[in-house]
Amino acid sequence: MTKMSKEVQEFVKKTKPAYLATASKEGVPNISPKGSMMVMDEETLIFASLFPGKTSQNIAENKHVSIAYVDPATFRGYQLKGEAQILRSGKVYDDVCDKIAASPMKLPKPEAAVVIKLKDIYDLSPGPGAGKKV
Repeated sequence: MTKMSKEVQEFVKKTKPAYLATASKEGVPNISPKGSMMVMDEETLIFASLFPGKTSQNIAENKHVSIAYVDPATFRGYQLKGEAQILRSGKVYDDVCDKIAASPMKLPKPEAAVVIKLKDIYDLSPGPGAGKKV
């Protein structure tokens, strides 16, 4: 596992939405914006799966995911790669449900919480560091 620096954690917390890339077992890609993506700890991201579809199906078939965060004003960004796990019960799932229920938006109860254990972080910012492992 890899750890997010405080700088990366703060960037992830303030940059919305995150763009989550998944792939089916056959390798067919899918990308989906995730407004509920949160930092769980320095090694873990989590999001509420509100509308199950291709993303949930792909994660069930292939746990490898990639998340892109880009600030459109500065083009600064990061790509985080990891392994996802779908949780439909337990404390982590309940905590995610509570956060969604407390949101000012009227959102449905999550069908699951998706926990992503990070493996690699890359710089997406323009310049000489672009594409390099952080």
